[in-house]
Order: sequence, then structure tokens, then C-alpha cells
Amino acid sequence: MPAVKRLPATEKVPVNAPALAKAPAATQSAALAAAPPRGRPSWSGLLRLSLVGVPVKAYAAVSSTSTSHFHLLHADCGQRIHYTKCCPEHGAVDGDAIVRGYEYAPDQYVVVEPEELHQLRPARDKALILEHFLPVQDIAPTFFAGRSLYLLPDGPAAQHPYGVLVEALQQAGQGALGRVVLANQRQLVLVRPCNRLLVLDVLHYPSQVRSVASWEADLPPCAASDAERELAGQLIALASGPVDWARYRDTSAEELAALIEAKRAQQPPAAAAEEPVVLRLLDALQQSVAAAARPDAPSAAPQSTEPKTRKPRGRRALA
Repeated sequence: MPAVKRLPATEKVPVNAPALAKAPAATQSAALAAAPPRGRPSWSGLLRLSLVGVPVKAYAAVSSTSTSHFHLLHADCGQRIHYTKCCPEHGAVDGDAIVRGYEYAPDQYVVVEPEELHQLRPARDKALILEHFLPVQDIAPTFFAGRSLYLLPDGPAAQHPYGVLVEALQQAGQGALGRVVLANQRQLVLVRPCNRLLVLDVLHYPSQVRSVASWEADLPPCAASDAERELAGQLIALASGPVDWARYRDTSAEELAALIEAKRAQQPPAAAAEEPVVLRLLDALQQSVAAAARPDAPSAAPQSTEPKTRKPRGRRALA
């Protein structure tokens, strides 16, 4: 078997680095604005408001495609590592021979079929029922579980009631709480308007969210001076304004590509960025405000992806 390869400079290794980074700015902007393919819906069913039912389909709002990944290899021979599902008595088992069991006592299981679980699901779980309306800003950010879906009308007949519901929520300035089954789990969700669309955000149940009060109890009262408050406010104001979302992109694939190319060329990796120097809080605020007020301040210009040269290490900055 071949040994693990150490990437000699003569061998080309494909790297999944985004070509968008090398495209002109106009092309990048157009690519950012272009809608990704929808693919298959994550869920479909009835969106119900009292006796009103609107057939909808739900599509993932966030792409989960990774731009780079590694394979696990055996260091001695270079072969890919495989993961197999094994029975302690019979060894490897095919997926068709695996069932789902509930352990009701130590090493005692009851096998439950998917059809039996589906029958347990009440009719209300087969729809998304809007139960309670509230301003979206009344929901603490810690309740959001990090998964969002776009709800779209399913068929021409659903478009009119869908549009009426979107406009009603827009005018009321509210969203709706509901519960729906996603991936065989009953989820608490928020349905809110976003322009002409409805967005479904999966929420944590209240019992899962830790109260902030216990954490606040460990903090001493703030003793900021007037000068510190004023300078902190100025720093925030200087970095405020319309957001250029094109500045915020994942550069992990590009950095990985640069690392692999450096290893292929047998060159040392790029030096790490310098660490900030420790300053007193008031001095740090004053210098930060002065730097942000400059026309060429980093907040006003796109961030550079070029590797930084290493400078002598200074004292670490205040947290």
C-alpha cells in the first residue's frame, strides 16, 4: 500500500478554493445577489391561521455547502478511513437491517417502526399552526436556534392567501409563534415577514434557554467614567452606518488553498498576524476613536486578505 503523500512540488493537488475571489468586483456583487438553486423543500404542509389554510413549501435559507474539507487517512498507508455500522455478534450490518429501538430497561429494547411514530403524530403536527402573535423584537436573540427556512406558496391557488397573510403581518409589525415537526422533531418556530416572503426561524424552547439573571449576578456594577462612556459612544458612532455585506465573506477556503500551495512549494506558511498592544482603557478608546476617524480607517475600507508580516510581539490588549 502507498505511504501518505507529503505533497511534493511536482504533484498538482486540486483545491476547492472559490474562484469568486479572483473575479472582478462587479462579478462578485452579481454573484452575491444571485439566488442559489432551491433544491428540494425541507418541509411542505399547511400554514394555518384559525380556519385559513395556505399550502406552503419550506426551503433552507442558508446554504450548508462547505467550500473545503479534509479526508481522514491512515497515517501508515495513506488509505481513507471507513466507518461501518457493526453488530457485536455479527460484524458489519447493512443499513436495511437496522431498526430503531427504545431502551425501556438495561439492554431491553422495544422496536418502533417509522410508520408507528407517524401514526402517533396528531393532525395538528402535520400543519404549521400560527398560535400567538407578538413583535419580533420581543424575542431574545438567545431563543433563535440558528436554522431559518423560506416559506413559499405551494401552487397558484395558495399565492393570494399567502400574500394577504404577509401584508397583514407587515402592517401589524408582528410575527407568529407556532409548532411544527421538522426532521421528526416537534419544533417551536417563529414565522415572520421579510419583504414579500415569510421566514420560519426555529426557536429553542424556553426550558432550554438559561436565564441571564444568574450570569449577571456574578458581574460587579459598571464604574465607567464620563470620558470612557463618551469615547465608547463615539467609537460606535464612527463604525455605524449602512452595511457593505460584500466585505463579510468566508475566506477559510482561500487561506487553506494558500497553506496547501505553500506546502506543495515547500515554503514556510504565512506568519500570523501581530498581537495588539496593551493600553489603559481610556488610552485605548482615545487611540481607537482617532484611528476610526481617519479617512483610510479599516472600517471604511474592505479588509485585505493578504498575509500580514510578523512584527515583534507586544503586550496583549485589554479584553
